[in-house]
Amino acid sequence: MFNEQEYQIVWMIYLAAAAGALLVWWRMTRWIRWWFVREPLVIAMAVLLFTPSRVEPLQPELAPAFIVWLLDTLFATGSNQARMLGDLALTMAVALVAYAGLACLRAAWQYWRGRNGEHEGGGRTSNPTA
Repeated sequence: MFNEQEYQIVWMIYLAAAAGALLVWWRMTRWIRWWFVREPLVIAMAVLLFTPSRVEPLQPELAPAFIVWLLDTLFATGSNQARMLGDLALTMAVALVAYAGLACLRAAWQYWRGRNGEHEGGGRTSNPTA
């Protein structure tokens, strides 16, 4: 179908478009004030856009799993829905578990910084002109 150079060019175009779509999604979710809601939405969109999967199990070519799942579901062209959903679910689970770990580390860091700030600033005033 495509030679190697065309295949790589198509992937570069797709990755650039997906990065633009992720940037637009990030800007669209900017109004959400709770970081623990906003950031998982961005991660979920990144997983949907950037998870590759094999279209045919024995072929080396990859395609975006969400796009293959969407086309197979809408047009009933193949039997890849279950395999694509499995790939997406596994990637989503790994990404959200990694994010949960990082969110716990961030919450612990903020708690620790808040505790240290109470002890260090005891004798200072909040008014700089006083």
